[in-house]
Amino acid sequence: MKHTRRILSFVLALVMVFALCAPALADRSYEPYKYYMCVGDSIAAGCALTKDGSETYFDQETDDYTTVYNPDYIYYGYDYTAVPTAYHSLVANALDAKLLQYARSGLRAVEFRYFLEGVYNDYDTTRSWGNTYFDTDGNGTFTLSDLDAIDAMVNYKEAVKKTDVISVNVGSNDVFSFTLGVVLNEMTADDNNDTLKGLKDFLNKGGNIGEAFGKLVDYCQKMGKMPKLAALITATFAKAYDQFEENYDVVMEKIHELNPDITVVAVGVFNPFKHFRLSDGSMLDISGLAAPIVNRINLHLKALSYKYDNFYYADVVGTETYDMNYNDRYFWEYFGLKVHPTLAGHEFMAQQILGVLPERGTLPFTDVPSDAWYYDDLYYAWFNGLIKGTSETTFEPDAATTRAQAVTVLYRIAGSPNVSGLTEPFYDVSDSHWARDAIVWAYENAIIKGYNSTTFGPDDGLTRSQFVAIMHRYAGSPQVSGDLAVFSDSADIPSYFRNSVRWAVANNIVNGYADGTFRPNTVISRAQLAAILARFDRL
Repeated sequence: MKHTRRILSFVLALVMVFALCAPALADRSYEPYKYYMCVGDSIAAGCALTKDGSETYFDQETDDYTTVYNPDYIYYGYDYTAVPTAYHSLVANALDAKLLQYARSGLRAVEFRYFLEGVYNDYDTTRSWGNTYFDTDGNGTFTLSDLDAIDAMVNYKEAVKKTDVISVNVGSNDVFSFTLGVVLNEMTADDNNDTLKGLKDFLNKGGNIGEAFGKLVDYCQKMGKMPKLAALITATFAKAYDQFEENYDVVMEKIHELNPDITVVAVGVFNPFKHFRLSDGSMLDISGLAAPIVNRINLHLKALSYKYDNFYYADVVGTETYDMNYNDRYFWEYFGLKVHPTLAGHEFMAQQILGVLPERGTLPFTDVPSDAWYYDDLYYAWFNGLIKGTSETTFEPDAATTRAQAVTVLYRIAGSPNVSGLTEPFYDVSDSHWARDAIVWAYENAIIKGYNSTTFGPDDGLTRSQFVAIMHRYAGSPQVSGDLAVFSDSADIPSYFRNSVRWAVANNIVNGYADGTFRPNTVISRAQLAAILARFDRL
């Protein structure tokens, strides 16, 4: 149902590549995705924003900078919390979709691949720092059991199967954070050097990796080792990129295997060091060293749009991050936070993601007017595969719905479960009846009842009150209270359907007619069926 609009999307992507800023997207109408899944690292998680969505300021005058690091103030992105001003929330709100927030600080393509495939392809699992993001048991050592504990809590595979559109934002940790850890490991290997030994001890005791790197830069500049440091960074960037590309490609293959109809937005990377300012005399241009790798990552992500349907690349190179100056009071302590987007940065990223998604199309049915009261609900139900037309170009919105048709729709939505071995209870439903499996499934799950123990009436018209009752049972028969007096003919609603109607009204699943009636005994039309299905699915 989710049609690819390749030409439109390609044009939009080109526009975003060359634009200096993202366009206003408030007037765009998007496809009615039910679930939006955000996967990524601390950038996607909203790290360095506050939990309440307000701006984070790092220039506070305080002698106790731990106040700024208070987890109640700054969000670090480990607990899958939805941050109201992070791009994951902004995108979900714009799409009017339910957010599946699966971004986590430290996430790389390496870990995401493990969650989807069970393979951990990391060329260096022995380093002391970097994987501590995933030390979930707090024992100071990273093992795959730490990842298993995380996945057991959220289950990435099932979320991918469930979602309609997913944004994937990994790469920064794969290449940049990872490189810092590797460089620190290798440069501090000399145990005979007191300075390097002290730096290694600092890291082993949980010292800030940014602060450690800053001390390493100072040491290398003092000792004339800056060329060696720059060469090691460049070599590690390249090595880390190769690993990233391999893992990322497998991730995309697994996503499409799990959910062939999924819409994917590959979120590019920006240069996290673009505001990185070392002392004037430093020979280390880490921003310049990172730039070619940023371009390489983004070019690869763009290329994947030609491999998969419904695959889009979002260019976020222009994302605003916090300014960094080597002479700032707490430069290195804040370094790990300041490489993240600001509020404006998250708004920009949301705009870039939304800008590449296709605009909402139109229904293919020639017998459905664009101004019909049910148009939006029908479009939602059709787009999400809840209902089909009577042909490629017709829907027959005013046609009556039979009991067998209604049950079959729910059966398909449930995934058409296997009912082999189950006995058909109704004499008027033969083993060869086209809706036999659906009726058996609905009966076994207490979703439907017959007129009696032997008669179902598959070809009879289904009334509005009957369908509401079926939907209520399908939802698990939740308890609800409410007044049916809003309908002038409420007295005509049979007593055994009244709780179901109350539930449907309370959840805005059904409405009455313009004259204030409910008409419980009127056979439900296909248009009404589609509207109820759409409203129920949005709950």
